[in-house]
Amino acid sequence: MPNPTWISGALYFGYYMALGSYMPYITLYYDRMGLSGVQIGVLSALPVLVGASTVLIWGTIADARHWHNRILHLTILLAAASILMLSTGSTFQELVPFIIAFAFFNSPIVPLLDSSAVEIASLRQSPFGNIRVWGSIGWSISTLLVGMIIQKSNIKWLFYCYVAVMLLTFAVSFLLPKRTVVLRTSLAHGMKKLVTDVPFLVFLFSVFLVSITMGATNAFFSIYMDSIGSGESAIGLAWTVSALSEIPILLYSSALLRKIGSTGLLKIAFITYGVRWLLYSFINIPFLVIILQALHGLCFATYLIGSVTYINAHAPEGMTTSALSLLNFVSFGAGAIIGSLLAGYIYQSAGLPWLFRLLSLLAFAGLGIFMLSQPRQVKVATL
Repeated sequence: MPNPTWISGALYFGYYMALGSYMPYITLYYDRMGLSGVQIGVLSALPVLVGASTVLIWGTIADARHWHNRILHLTILLAAASILMLSTGSTFQELVPFIIAFAFFNSPIVPLLDSSAVEIASLRQSPFGNIRVWGSIGWSISTLLVGMIIQKSNIKWLFYCYVAVMLLTFAVSFLLPKRTVVLRTSLAHGMKKLVTDVPFLVFLFSVFLVSITMGATNAFFSIYMDSIGSGESAIGLAWTVSALSEIPILLYSSALLRKIGSTGLLKIAFITYGVRWLLYSFINIPFLVIILQALHGLCFATYLIGSVTYINAHAPEGMTTSALSLLNFVSFGAGAIIGSLLAGYIYQSAGLPWLFRLLSLLAFAGLGIFMLSQPRQVKVATL
């Protein structure tokens, strides 16, 4: 039987390599189709809305029925099929149903990968960050290569690259061992315990604010780069630099957790996001933006490890997937929806510099709320 740590890392590598083929370029694809800023914002928000509406359902079914691997196999395959169909759409109206299908099947994949990796890390006493780092490596490779491919050929290659890598990931997913931790209490009781934990709720509200900024930037960063004169290769390089900057943070995440805890990592994330968005609002030189992308590791990697660790510390036994699904609903769901729509409106009405200034304020607001409500750190060194 293959080493579960390596299988989990390979799944992260494949999934994020596929996502890196798609996400950095899809809004650029929409823009070159001639869609308006509002239409791009809607198409960016729609998958998040659908995903946010379904991720909790997928997560609770997986925990309650112990169908984690079955759901993972199914959703990886059907997400790939949805993106292949998306490539055939030529109008806004034609794209909508395929986007909805993709969002529905894509929504549980990250909570399933994260909860599986957390369990494997705990059982094998291996840092979670050492497993998750393979996602950053996969993303780094694909964003750079796909940027070069579409610049030399056709932007539609983003779809073909995504599908090819996801099919390979689907095959690898059958090597993942079955989960061993089972639900020890009723699902309703466990969920009630989560939603009545006041520090946990304030944590969710804080990450909701910063997720608005992430959603807005993810939707419009490539358009921002294009607007200041970047080619597809430079756009791919910018996304690659950001992903590479995650790697050292993820590799040393265990030591960072022991030293400053999950709350310390989250504070670093909020501060760095606020500074980063503010700097974007004044920069119009592609080379400087690419350099600034190196701050991404201090933003996203600290946010990821801090939030997953915080969730793992608060989740009832056997409910890690459900709790991480709740985090994804708030962080990559509700917040990202508002961020995409907000970005589309401000891009069309006021311009991208003002968008980034507003995002900076939101990130610092999230920091303030989090600092006032978290008197102690949550330290979980095993991840």
